[in-house]
Amino acid sequence: MRFRWKLMILLLLIAIVPITAMRMLGTRGVRMLGDELVARSRKNLNVTTKNRLKFVVDSYSQMLSQKRETLEIALVYQAAEIERLLAQNMTEPASAYFAEDIDSGRDLPPDLDSASDYFRVISEHEMELFKITYSAQVFNFAPGVKASAVKDDIDRLSHLTPVYLGLSQYLKDLVIWQYTALENGLYTAYPGHGGFAENYDPRKQIWYSAAADPNSDWTDQFVDALTGRRVISVSRPVMGPAGQVRGVTAIIISIRNLLGRRLLSQHIPNQTRAFVAYPATQPGTDDMGIRVIARESTTDIKQRSWHTPFKADWLVADDDSQYQAMLHDFENGRGNIRRIHYKNCDCLWVYGPIHQNSFLMLITPYTEILEPALQAEAYIQSQIQKLIAFTNYAIGGILVVIIALALVFSRSVTRPLQILADGAKRLANGQLETTVKIRSRDEFGDMAQVFNSVGPRLEENYQLRKSLDLAMEVQQNLLPKFDPQIDGLEIAGKSDYCEETGGDYYDYLAIGHDRVRVVVGDVSGHGISSALLMTTARALLRQRTSQPGSIREIVADVNRQLTEDTEDSGQFMTLFYGEINLTEKMLHWVRAGHDAALFYDIQSDSFEELVGGGLPLGVTENTAYDQLQRDLRPGQIIVIGTDGIWETHNVQGAMFGKKNLQNIIRAHADRTPRDIVDAVTAALDDFRYPLKTRADDITLVVVKIKALGA
Repeated sequence: MRFRWKLMILLLLIAIVPITAMRMLGTRGVRMLGDELVARSRKNLNVTTKNRLKFVVDSYSQMLSQKRETLEIALVYQAAEIERLLAQNMTEPASAYFAEDIDSGRDLPPDLDSASDYFRVISEHEMELFKITYSAQVFNFAPGVKASAVKDDIDRLSHLTPVYLGLSQYLKDLVIWQYTALENGLYTAYPGHGGFAENYDPRKQIWYSAAADPNSDWTDQFVDALTGRRVISVSRPVMGPAGQVRGVTAIIISIRNLLGRRLLSQHIPNQTRAFVAYPATQPGTDDMGIRVIARESTTDIKQRSWHTPFKADWLVADDDSQYQAMLHDFENGRGNIRRIHYKNCDCLWVYGPIHQNSFLMLITPYTEILEPALQAEAYIQSQIQKLIAFTNYAIGGILVVIIALALVFSRSVTRPLQILADGAKRLANGQLETTVKIRSRDEFGDMAQVFNSVGPRLEENYQLRKSLDLAMEVQQNLLPKFDPQIDGLEIAGKSDYCEETGGDYYDYLAIGHDRVRVVVGDVSGHGISSALLMTTARALLRQRTSQPGSIREIVADVNRQLTEDTEDSGQFMTLFYGEINLTEKMLHWVRAGHDAALFYDIQSDSFEELVGGGLPLGVTENTAYDQLQRDLRPGQIIVIGTDGIWETHNVQGAMFGKKNLQNIIRAHADRTPRDIVDAVTAALDDFRYPLKTRADDITLVVVKIKALGA
């Protein structure tokens, strides 16, 4: 958008402000008050409802978890007592009642009577009450099993009634049946009752087979054969003295007893729906879903057949991403609160773990939570819109006048900007001598003066850049272009500067068929001044190395000459000067304040630092240097570097360190020196990422002993 149009818009805004201020005086207070009331109402209702629902879920989940643990403990005790009775020697049997006697009306327990909690629904308006006894268990037989064949087990289990009775009184309303079925077809039920189907075989029931599952003693929901209710069970194998399975004992729990509205209605909104669910793989797919064990609306009105398994009840949400996140919570045993659409309704889902992967879940329509706040918000917004509509008419009249004035005056203001824009385009095209003429004594005139000074400065910076590029090219030409080729040795070196020029230096001197001298130096600081001192030191080293003398004498002479140039500048240069003689099988070196080189022996997998005394070059004129030596053998690696390697920092401020350098050398010991140099450089780049620039120059020379002279 051109500035002229922007200026016109600005004038429009300036004119609109007074009218807008008048409108705001009348609406701002109402809007702020309304927004504050709505926000607080939303927040308070949201927080209060979430906390209340979370408290209900956590409390009820804890209660269900405690019930589960209680049932499991009771079942362990029940199974232990049955195993004890089956394992003991024959004793005097207690009274035994059989289901067929109760069905025929003979030999009945004295307390046999109808119970309101035990019934079968025949239709919506009719139900059948069952007669049960709490004083006795009843025995029955799977199809084809005779009482005479299992008489000994009947006599032993006749003493089981007190165990059933004690657990039933302890568990109270949780349990509807306690069953024990043996492999031989004998089974008992408590409370005692009749009404078993002729073809009923407990060994084929879900609660019997579930005992063989080592991961869980609990079943999914199924239909109780007598009452037709939805039930779940916890079962456990009954073991014989020799460790064989004698049968299964189980406790049957009504789902309706686990989840009742009367326990929840005091703490949750009316439209809230309650579920007990767990994550499971959906049939026919590999997708995970949330399978419902029980829902609050579940009733047992319709007659069901215990032969027919339940159709799986799956909980589905409209938002797949939130649904998957909720599944992730389920799989990790985590409770949470989520806002997800359910059956095209914006709802609040609150859930918490009961045990392992089962969860209690409450789903509440969000509109029910925020209904009062939404009503207040709608009323306030309608009043504000009426006020805004009224003031819009006044603003419209002003706009017509302002547009005409803006078109007239904007050109005189935008013309200097156009002149500056045209000049900037010429400057961008390389016409660095470009100037503009604006004679006004305002900010536009100041901008013109600044603009006219840009071209000369760009020209100056361009020339400086060319000089730096030339200096970098010259310095790079001073470094070795090729690694020396010597039989028995492999050598590779590299220098990377953090600026265009730097103070790091390496060189190969006095190269012969059986020897080479390797020099690595590091000038203090970096940039042009360091590069100049590095160039001076290189010339002195090359000139002195061409003359006779030990490497200690060479370093001392170079130090005297270099000190004359650096004594007033404070600069200095650390140096490592090494000589490899393959015929003598020796390494000689002098260390002038430089970090010790690393000496790696592949055979012993050990590192050694090549130390030695001596100040850096250029510190003081008369400095003595130690010349050290050690023997060489094939398979040894000499690594000489500058401190820019191990002092490289990453984005967290940690240093690369010599330990990492040693690990890279060890890992690439079977490779060429060039591979080792490249590996170190790559590791430094990875360590420094995402930092783009280095803080110091980096130089590395790697020498590998392949063979020695005779």
